[in-house]
Amino acid sequence: MLVNFLVAGSTDFSKAAMVVCAIAFAVAAFIDINIGLVAILLSMLLSPELEAGAVGSRAIVIRAEDVLLIIVSLTWLAKMAVKKTPLIRQSPLNVPIGLYIAVLCLSTARGMFLGNVAPLKGAFYVFKLIEYFVLYFIVLNETTNIKQVKIFLGVLFFVGVIVGIYGNTHIGDIGRISAPFEGEGEPNTLGGYVLFLLSLLGGLIYYYKKRRRILLLVFLFLVPTFLFTLSRASYMGAIPALIVFVVLAKDKRVLNTVLMFALIGILIFAFGPPVLKSRVLGTFQPEEQQALKEVGGIRLGPSPAARVESWTIALKDKLPKRPALGYGVTGAGFLDSQYILVLVETGIIGFLVFMWLMWRVWRSALYAYNTVKSPLFKGIAMGFLVGFVGILFHAVGSNSFVIIRIAEPFWFFAAIVVKLVDIETGKAAMEDLRMR
Repeated sequence: MLVNFLVAGSTDFSKAAMVVCAIAFAVAAFIDINIGLVAILLSMLLSPELEAGAVGSRAIVIRAEDVLLIIVSLTWLAKMAVKKTPLIRQSPLNVPIGLYIAVLCLSTARGMFLGNVAPLKGAFYVFKLIEYFVLYFIVLNETTNIKQVKIFLGVLFFVGVIVGIYGNTHIGDIGRISAPFEGEGEPNTLGGYVLFLLSLLGGLIYYYKKRRRILLLVFLFLVPTFLFTLSRASYMGAIPALIVFVVLAKDKRVLNTVLMFALIGILIFAFGPPVLKSRVLGTFQPEEQQALKEVGGIRLGPSPAARVESWTIALKDKLPKRPALGYGVTGAGFLDSQYILVLVETGIIGFLVFMWLMWRVWRSALYAYNTVKSPLFKGIAMGFLVGFVGILFHAVGSNSFVIIRIAEPFWFFAAIVVKLVDIETGKAAMEDLRMR
């Protein structure tokens, strides 16, 4: 009985402590929203995942950043109501984001009505997707000066170094490197996150000479962790990312440097740890029991073949039955490709809106890159463009814009890149003053 009492008391105390911490955090975020945004950046890769229940065979998983983002969102809304300021500032992404959210809600509600979507499951995952856009608008509204941008970058890279320490010290101990504090390992997720981080670092190394040596050290430090995620989707994303980096730089020295790194990479895969070589070659080595062994003359290993088979079923059997608005979020089952998933879940309408949104992100970032003069801002815009292309290709074999640990940093820095021109010209600070 004493043990039961102590355990129950401990549980009650833990819950009370969590409530107190949540209230304290909400008050701090209300006073200064930057505290909340920094906390979200810290939690993106360093938060544990908790199973909050299950719907059918799929567990509902929440992480600390989910809770933090909800708290920050609610305090931000309260703050905007008190100050009587607009919730959403103008940006080139507002209309496509609004339309995409509308399609997500409409297609999922329709899926619930037709019985394709379990209501709780569908509502939960739609809410998760909308969270990313809420984060975008919070950062868009609240980022008004270069000091904030530097702080956010510093926190992002600080988290990256911690992840690098964890990853590098676990090479050889486990099969594939995954993020710390993760339940079931998701190396592909970590690969996409580090790819985005390396891209931002690359842009800053090229333009921001003031911190070039430190940034280069962080870049090189993260490379082993990236390689030993053994994420083929991340490797695939790195190739077009490097090409975009060369094209944007328009510098022969950059081309020579990239070619040198490419040669080193080939040598590492050829003569380095066997696991790297076998992972890449395994993509094209089918097994005897496979039903599908090649596509278009290209031989496929078990994992790529399984993906192609699921895509084929989705496009041939499922999409024709619900072509306009699809089956709704979670209504089409698991599909390991962002583009196939969007197409089958939200139909042709949702897919076109999603691709329009991606196009607007590219155009907005390219405009910022061509307009800003500051080496810091130039490097951020370039790195974001490179990382964006990398994630677009990563998304061919992954649900990159659904995965919280890739989507959150992406939309966080999408908002910053959209604001770079206004921050540099002082327009963002002037708007902030008028709203106070």
